[in-house]
Amino acid sequence: MASDDKSRSSRFARPQNPTPEKASSHPSAAPSSPQQAPETGTATTKAGDNATPAETPDDSPEQQPDLSKLPDLTQGIPSTLEYETTGASNRSALAELEGEEASTSGAGGRGKGELPASAYISSSERRRQRLANYMFATIGLSIVGGTVYLGRDWDEDDLKRHPNSPNGWGLGLWWNRVSTRLGETMSYYQEPAFEKLLPDPDPSFERPYTLCISLEDMLVHNEWSREHGWRVAKRPGVDYFLRYLSQYYELVLFTTVPFAIGEPLVRKLDPFRFIMWPLYREATKYKDGEIIKDLSYLNRDLSKVIIIDSNAKHVRDHPENAIVLPPWKGESQDKELVGLIPFLEYIYTMQYGDVRKVIKSFDGKHIPTEFARREAIARAEFNKQLEAQRGKGPAKGTGGGLGMLGSLLGLKPSNMSLMVAPEGEENPTEAFAKGKMLQDLARERGQRNYELLEKEIRENGEKWLKEEAEMQEKAQKEAMKSMQSSFTGWFGLRQPEKGDEANPPPAEKKD
Repeated sequence: MASDDKSRSSRFARPQNPTPEKASSHPSAAPSSPQQAPETGTATTKAGDNATPAETPDDSPEQQPDLSKLPDLTQGIPSTLEYETTGASNRSALAELEGEEASTSGAGGRGKGELPASAYISSSERRRQRLANYMFATIGLSIVGGTVYLGRDWDEDDLKRHPNSPNGWGLGLWWNRVSTRLGETMSYYQEPAFEKLLPDPDPSFERPYTLCISLEDMLVHNEWSREHGWRVAKRPGVDYFLRYLSQYYELVLFTTVPFAIGEPLVRKLDPFRFIMWPLYREATKYKDGEIIKDLSYLNRDLSKVIIIDSNAKHVRDHPENAIVLPPWKGESQDKELVGLIPFLEYIYTMQYGDVRKVIKSFDGKHIPTEFARREAIARAEFNKQLEAQRGKGPAKGTGGGLGMLGSLLGLKPSNMSLMVAPEGEENPTEAFAKGKMLQDLARERGQRNYELLEKEIRENGEKWLKEEAEMQEKAQKEAMKSMQSSFTGWFGLRQPEKGDEANPPPAEKKD
């Protein structure tokens, strides 16, 4: 019994495997003789038949992963673009993979290379390619046919306008007609919209000179800021400049701004329309990549045309007619524009036959400053002659300083517009005797006319604007009515008129 209990306990006992270190530290646990070793091993094997086998410990300690090399996913999935663009991918492995696929496909079945490339194009792709070919062929034929058509012979009227490209069957003559017609087509977009930008001058209009003024950086200045957006500033003295010179000149606005942008601005800048003719981008010329203001299209005598601009490139075709001022950038104390009034008033007063000669005499100089200097010299000479003549008798032949100032300009006036004084004004001879020059009389008269004009604007300005608004509204209604009638006429309809309502058609008689 005792032996059976001992064997049962040893059979269900849990085997204990001490570590090598503990086994070495207790030598008494080892078998004392070779005969004990097999018995122990046999007992262990028998016990292991019914018990769970123990796990064999690894010879090396467990390796922990290096977390520092893992990506940080707390901020999102990192991009692999840099890795891919640097060529860090294993291209050799990919090449081997493609080679294996090729060998596998060649081992069995039919590979892609056994058929022509067209066998793998879908029917829809074939239709698209065929349609593209038809389209390219049509375009090519159209270009060839259009070129041949451009070289056709001229009509009688066209032949008179193009004497350098006569009719004929020669290849050179045909090409000349083609190039001429192409040039005319391109000139439609490069030349001004009309051959005559202004109507024929009216003989009753008492302003022999035409003054063209630019808009951008001359009368106004545009600027943009993040706080206010786009803003437009009006130059100091613009109202005085336009209203004062309107009594002497035919004022024309000549700008490179398109009509859609410039027209609303001009209507606010000049509500009373002292600017007689506004010309916009459509009236300019495109040449060598630059916008040009060609004065030859104005339908005016260029010897009596002056243009004031802030860009010399815009007036490069007619520099002898141009006064170029530095661009105005919004300075509130600017006086450059108003400073030109005495010079422009002098040209009208002296009635010069060619204003280009006057402008040339100021070439390379600041006109307001130089004109004031010459006028001061002429005034000093005039006063000297006046004092010398006062001792001899009445002043005669002084000309009011006209001869001195004209000689300083290197010119002679063709006519003097102020030699005959209107009613209510001082006689020029008496004024000369008092020491006044002809320019003094012109300024007094011009200032007097300006003050009368300002008075009329204050008294009737609102009325004029209201009447103009009513006229514009009436014109818009008539244009709309005309458009509606033409539209209904296309469909054979007819709108009733006012007379139709008053006289209705007679009623049909009933039996």
